[in-house]
Formats: sequence, C-alpha cells, structure tokens
Amino acid sequence: MTTLRLDDGHRGDTIRRQVDVLVVGGGPCGLTAALAAARRGLSVELVEAAPSLGGMAASFTVAGQRVDLGSHRLHPSAPPGVLELLNGLLGSDLQARERNGRLRLRDRWVRFPLRPGDMARNLPPAFVIGAATDALIGPFRRATDDSYAEFVRAGLGSSTLTEFHGPMATKLWGLPPERLSAELARKRISQRTPTRILARVASTTRNRGATFLYPRHGYGQITERLAEAATEHGARLRTGCSVVSLAGDAHRPTATLSGGEAVTAGRVLWTAPADTLRNPLGLEPVPTPPMRGMVLVYVGIDQSRYTPFDAHYVPTPGIAFSRFSEPKNYRNGPDPADRSVLCFEIPCSFGDEIWSGADDGLVGLALDGLARLGLPTVRTVETAVRRLRSVYPVLTLDDAEPGEHPGSRTIRPGSEAVPGVTVLGRQGLAVADNLHHVIDMALSAVDCLDEDVQWRDDVWLGHRRRFEHFVVED
Repeated sequence: MTTLRLDDGHRGDTIRRQVDVLVVGGGPCGLTAALAAARRGLSVELVEAAPSLGGMAASFTVAGQRVDLGSHRLHPSAPPGVLELLNGLLGSDLQARERNGRLRLRDRWVRFPLRPGDMARNLPPAFVIGAATDALIGPFRRATDDSYAEFVRAGLGSSTLTEFHGPMATKLWGLPPERLSAELARKRISQRTPTRILARVASTTRNRGATFLYPRHGYGQITERLAEAATEHGARLRTGCSVVSLAGDAHRPTATLSGGEAVTAGRVLWTAPADTLRNPLGLEPVPTPPMRGMVLVYVGIDQSRYTPFDAHYVPTPGIAFSRFSEPKNYRNGPDPADRSVLCFEIPCSFGDEIWSGADDGLVGLALDGLARLGLPTVRTVETAVRRLRSVYPVLTLDDAEPGEHPGSRTIRPGSEAVPGVTVLGRQGLAVADNLHHVIDMALSAVDCLDEDVQWRDDVWLGHRRRFEHFVVED
C-alpha cells in the first residue's frame, strides 16, 4: 500500500493512498472479498459507514447471551469453496445441528421441516382435504399472470396459498401476493409442487432430519473471524468511514472518503446498499427496488428454555411478527443456564408506525402475539430492539418485467454502472440471498481480478448469470 500526502488545492493537505482493491461495505460479502484479495497478496482497504462490522450477520449480547439479527443458519448446500473457507476459520466451533422448527396453520402447530407422523397428527383436516384436492388437479392448473399468488396457486394449490404463502408474503412485503411479482416467489420457494414437497419430506425422514451449520458463539462469529483473518493477511478495515465521491476511469478509480483521504484503487468492490452510490458526487442515480425493513424485538426471560424449537413461523394475520426464534436452541454454546432469549421479527417499512414505534410498545406487541397464539406468558429480565432498514427487496407485478429478478434493476449485468466499480452482495444487488450466496459472490468477484488487478468482465458476467438462479433456503 502506497501513501502520499499531496495538496489538492481545496482541502489543504490531503492523504492519498493507492491500493489494489477498495471494498465498500463491511458485511459478510465485503469481509470475504477483503480476505480473499488479501490472501492473494493484494493491498486491500475496506470501509464501513456503520460503527461496527458484520452487517446483518453480526451478533450482540442480550441478558448475558449472544443473539443474532434475526434467525440465521448456514446451509449444508453451500458450495464446497464456501464451506472450506468457513471450516478453516471456525474449526470445531462450526456445529452441525438438526433443524427443529414449526409453523402455524390455522390454530395448529406443524413441525418444520415437515415430518409424516407429525403431519398426520397436526395438519388441520380442512387443509389436508384442500391440499389433497389441489395435488390431484395440479397438472391441469396454469398461472393466469406472473404474480406471486398465481405462481403459488399454479404450483402448490389454493390451500397452500390461502393458509401459508399468501399471508406470509403479505407480512414480509407489505402487499397482497396478487400485487407481487412471481420472481419473488421463484427466489424464495424451492419446493414448488406437492410432489417435490413429498420428496423433501421423504428425504428428511430417511436422513433423520434436515441439518444446518451454526457457530458456537452465534452467527456473528462468522463475520468476526472473517474480519480477524483479513486483518491478519494485511487488509486495512475501517468503520465509521464512507465514500463521499468517486472519480477517475475504469482502470484506476479514486474514492474520496469521509475523513478527507483519497484512495485510488485498481478495483472498487461495492457491497454497501446500491442506493448509496447516489451520494458520491458526480454520479447518476442508480435505480433500486424499494426495500422492506424489519424491527427485531429481543425478550430475555428467566427460564432455561422457552420451547425445544429453534424457530416458529407465523403467517397468522393479526399477529405482528412473521417468525420468532430462540437463539439458545441453535447451538451448544456457553449460554447462561437459567436464562434464554426470544427474538421476534416484525416486518415493516422505513418510517411507518412499526418502525417509528417506541421500544416498550414493540415489546408489548411481541408479547401480545404470544398470548394470541395461546403460548405461555414469560417473565422478562431484559429487552432490546434493533431496526433493519433494508431486508426484503419489493418487486411488484406492475413494475416487473417478465422474468426480472429483484437485483436486475440495480446494475446492468455485464456492464458497469460506475467505471471501475463492481456492485455485489445482498445489499448491493438488493436481493434476499443467504450468507453462503454472498460469500460465493465475494470469492467469485476476487476471482475476476487477473494478476495485474485488471477486471475480467466476461468472467463476471458468467457469475452474475449464475447468481440470478440463487434460491433462498429457509
């Protein structure tokens, strides 16, 4: 890394640095990119506007226990390169766990992933009859438009749409599924026919349950280790620092940072929200899809466990949260023996009544939901509230082109919205991908840099096409 001090004629003495790679955004995608580039011996600087690293994959402490920003898992279906990286960073702390969730259908709880015996005992009879009828006539159904509702109805039937996917979509995106683009469903629903659901149930039964991977010290342990390893390999990581302007050409763009420094880079990898590209001076606005946010309510309770389940999915109208989880059940970790924490996910939009609500009122809303579900009351020892502004990209039926995926309006595949800058990651591309997807993106991006730190756009175009087929695993 080369550092020079020059007079730019405007700010007095300005520190100018030259690096091979400048990474903007300190979430898992940005941290992975910084580590991968530094491991290649490239000079790397990462800037994050927030006061801490990790993005939505960070962890913090409530009631003496590490908790995440919502319910997170690392899926075993992650590419081998991603698993190799994380196993190398976490070792035995990356635990294999059996999934043990449940979902609400009408007034009953059903195990999730689905299990034959539990389905026979607990599925509402009316739903069973409706789903069986839907399965019989499934080959004859056709979607009448390209909406989320029609995608689900044509594939899974009216009963599944009415009882689960429809109300859950309304909660997550704040619009009825008839107004949402089917592309959102394609990105989130992997079992799209009754036959595929039954095949998954059979596979889960044969293999004695679906599994996931999870760090012993919370999901944030992943980003913490990424940051530590990147630093160990020479990357410079900075928080509370943002890009205020971008200039130069595709070969050596220069970013002016909020502290006044100017950093010239061989490549800028932008993993921060794409709409923040509007702020640096001299750039044309980058159109991005609207984003749905979320308020996370944490309730520490004075009992060792609330239930044996890790996550509870609640599409039920009239209950604010779409899911609540118990982080203690995700791991075998150093948690307090006499306390647990519940995390409630309440979808909302920036500035609306939920987003702007007082913390104590939001805690009351979460506890009211437990009561409405007929679940036991809790004795609260500590609470906390966190707000995430950009969680789910919204793509409506009216706005979307046929086959358009949520991130396609953010940056044109195969070209650059800003010379010398590549946009990637969940926030950059405005997609609701899993962590293993964004780590894959970061590794792929660094792979597009040749030995002279020149960008291979043709290779990146191939990766972008592959990214568009990512399907979120829940």
